[in-house]
Amino acid sequence: MDYSDNFSQSPDHFNELTHRFEEMVAKGDSSYYEVDDLEMLLDHYIVNHRLEMAFKVVEVAREQYPNTSQLSIKEAELLSMTDKHQEALELLKAIEMLEGFNPEYYLTKASVLSHSGEYQKAIVCLHKALDCSESDIDVVYMNLAIEHQNLQQYAQAIEYLKKSLEINILNEDALYEIAYCFELTKQYEEAVKYFLSFINTHPYSSHAWFNLGAMYQALNNYEKAAVAFDYVIIIDEEFHAAYFNKANVLVKLEQYGPAIELYKKALAFEILDSLIYFYIGDCYDHLEDYKNAHIFFEKSLRKDDTMAESWIGASNALDMLGRELEALEYAKKAIQLDPDNEDYWCYQAGLQQKYNLPVESSISYEKGIELGGQEAQMFEDYASLALSMKDEKLLHKILQQGLELHTNNELLRLYESIHYYLTGKEDIAFEKLVEVLIKNSSLINEFLIHFPQGMEFNEIQFLVESLQEKS
Repeated sequence: MDYSDNFSQSPDHFNELTHRFEEMVAKGDSSYYEVDDLEMLLDHYIVNHRLEMAFKVVEVAREQYPNTSQLSIKEAELLSMTDKHQEALELLKAIEMLEGFNPEYYLTKASVLSHSGEYQKAIVCLHKALDCSESDIDVVYMNLAIEHQNLQQYAQAIEYLKKSLEINILNEDALYEIAYCFELTKQYEEAVKYFLSFINTHPYSSHAWFNLGAMYQALNNYEKAAVAFDYVIIIDEEFHAAYFNKANVLVKLEQYGPAIELYKKALAFEILDSLIYFYIGDCYDHLEDYKNAHIFFEKSLRKDDTMAESWIGASNALDMLGRELEALEYAKKAIQLDPDNEDYWCYQAGLQQKYNLPVESSISYEKGIELGGQEAQMFEDYASLALSMKDEKLLHKILQQGLELHTNNELLRLYESIHYYLTGKEDIAFEKLVEVLIKNSSLINEFLIHFPQGMEFNEIQFLVESLQEKS
């Protein structure tokens, strides 16, 4: 519920009231208060979650106004906030005859029931609140939407949110919730239609433009998403999420330089700074500016050294800068933080392979596969490692696993041909080789790198010469 009106009517009186009440409590004195003042105090302490003080107000209210049902409604809300739902419901039941036409009574009871998991009963109460409400109907519709969300009835939730926004277009919470429901149900195109219609009548709603951008983003329509986020920034320069989201869109469009500038603007709001530093580092990585990439990955880690992805990003930058030992240490740190991430194990395996650490690399590849790694690139690199180690048994196992997942992978088929040559099955080896080279003749160079002795075979010499003539 929104209690802000209570506090804004008379700020001087309100400040004096809270000071007098808190001084009374501190001294253990007693003092008389008007009913309206006690309501105001309760609202204030409930909103600010100063529940101990709120219960002090309840003590005074019970003593001075034991039969005031409006204060009982506030007390029920307070009890519910402290998980005393049954006590709250019993208190509300006791005053139902007196407050049966009070929408706040039903709103409070619906809230208590909702916190108890009784969503259907909460909905019944909210419809009763609608029947007797003359104002704040948009709030009732909003609460109905929330209860239907609790029941995963998102279509109904969307309809109530639309009704809420028809009454109060400034209800930013309703705009957020309706976008959430559209996104949850993947109704992105329907959402685009709704927000375009909303913007047509309310063109200066920054939240509507933002939601429109987010829906275009979900539809991979990045150009339109970028335009929508631009409108958000024009309307509200302080809308930090628009800078962040537009930067993400520009990354998808591979516009890394402009994305960096927007991420830096988002940093000014000091929100998600460790993540934003990571994204900036990633942009510099794509631009092959590894020095700046490393700088920003390190900034990310200074903000949050538990971000495994920043350790990996920094490791890659260090690798590209030729700082091998540090690159390996950073990769190990990422794995310590996220030991079940198969991508990190495979990345480390690639580093170890590059740095001529074949045994360690093989162990890392095996761990990556054990954790579910299935990327074709991983099997290609691992098979290449097995060839360099001259481990025919390991190569056979890798090719079996890799080709089961990537049946038509040309490089794995090429390595399969080499494997047959190494095991003396020359006829099938040549047959496999020809099949691969028909599809991709350039792979003959890769074949000869790993199997230079192939030029000792007349048929391979003839094949190489034929390919050279064609090129």
